[in-house]
Amino acid sequence: MAMSLASKWQNRLLTIYSWQRWDISMTKFMTTFSMTYLKKVSSKSFIITTLILMLIVIGLSNIDKVIDFFDHSEDEVTAVSADKDVQNAFVTAYKQGDQERKIEKVTLAEGKKGVKEDRYKQLIDIHESKGKLTATLYSKGGGDRASIEPVLTSLQASRVAQTLDLTPAEMNALTAPAEINETSLSQQKNEVDKSEKFINTAVVYIGLFLIFMISLNYANQMATEIAMEKSSRVIEMIVTSVSPVNHMMAKIVAILAAALTQMLAVALTILACLYLFDLQDVLKSFDLSFGPGTVRIIIYAVTFLLLGLLMNVSASAIIGALTNRVEDIAQAVMPVTFLNLAAFYIAIFNLTTPDNMLVRITSYIPFFTPMVMLLRTLSSQTGDVEIITGIIISIVTIVLSLLLAARIYKGSVFSYGKGLVNNFRQALTIK
Repeated sequence: MAMSLASKWQNRLLTIYSWQRWDISMTKFMTTFSMTYLKKVSSKSFIITTLILMLIVIGLSNIDKVIDFFDHSEDEVTAVSADKDVQNAFVTAYKQGDQERKIEKVTLAEGKKGVKEDRYKQLIDIHESKGKLTATLYSKGGGDRASIEPVLTSLQASRVAQTLDLTPAEMNALTAPAEINETSLSQQKNEVDKSEKFINTAVVYIGLFLIFMISLNYANQMATEIAMEKSSRVIEMIVTSVSPVNHMMAKIVAILAAALTQMLAVALTILACLYLFDLQDVLKSFDLSFGPGTVRIIIYAVTFLLLGLLMNVSASAIIGALTNRVEDIAQAVMPVTFLNLAAFYIAIFNLTTPDNMLVRITSYIPFFTPMVMLLRTLSSQTGDVEIITGIIISIVTIVLSLLLAARIYKGSVFSYGKGLVNNFRQALTIK
């Protein structure tokens, strides 16, 4: 009975001791985390970069107003000189293409003078010779030949038909375009229209740039942060009161939190712009539309952005732990930089062909997966199972990188040898 009671009290004391140790460990973790996080978010570079990103979002949300401010095409006037009947017929046909076009009927002399004085954008002088219409275009900066030529061709055909005594029905039959019916034999599903496809491609394009820039930026910060503590010997004093692994994990989480804070600020700006500037109308003005496929791609883009950030930060923590001088960081992180550059260029150069063999193979290679698998979301041949497989590969890579980073950081705190390979071997031998 006494032994049983003693065993119970021993278990309780061990539980209380474990909780106390865990509480002390978490307190030290939060101290390192808060110091690193506040240092990052209060830095000038962080604030300026965040403000620039927010201003870019606001500027893109008002792109229609910016275009209208610089575009004065609606105020431009086209002058037309010709015989009265040809002039009237051409003006009527020309305005059918765009009712807002401003057209004035003038003589050749008046039209040339108006173009020179910038009252007219262009002058269309039409002559008829032996039943054939010929137009001369006068302008300063190049006329709108693409819109004039089909109108003049149609008018020419109409006048020829009149000379041949063709009926309107015969004329329509003569000028009717050939009919082409298209049937797709592809097994592809979830095909999207052109406007939604354009939006999806734009989302992936922006996502690739964000993954590349944000991942490399915070990865370099992670490596520099750890290398600075090693080079200044500050880490030797820190580890006397804090576990090296606890200290490193707190820094990784702090840098990730700073990145998420920046992304949250941009996301809130986007949401504010959606409500304040009514982006749906802006998209409709450019004949663009969101669809369920776009929402799916946005979700995957955010997921791969977070995974790419975690993957690069954990890899840079390993490099920072193996580097003894801050001056060597730029050279030490080159492998991570090259991996990201390779993934970025593969994705960018295959933006229109997300189904080719190179993209399929590299989408399953760690450090390539976040960017290349995001590209594959544009393909209707890539299912969710393949994309989730890429996500699992990224998560496994992150877990292994963090475990290796913890092992190397713990063994390299007092290692000041030369060369990454020597430091790596030494870090693994120290327990």
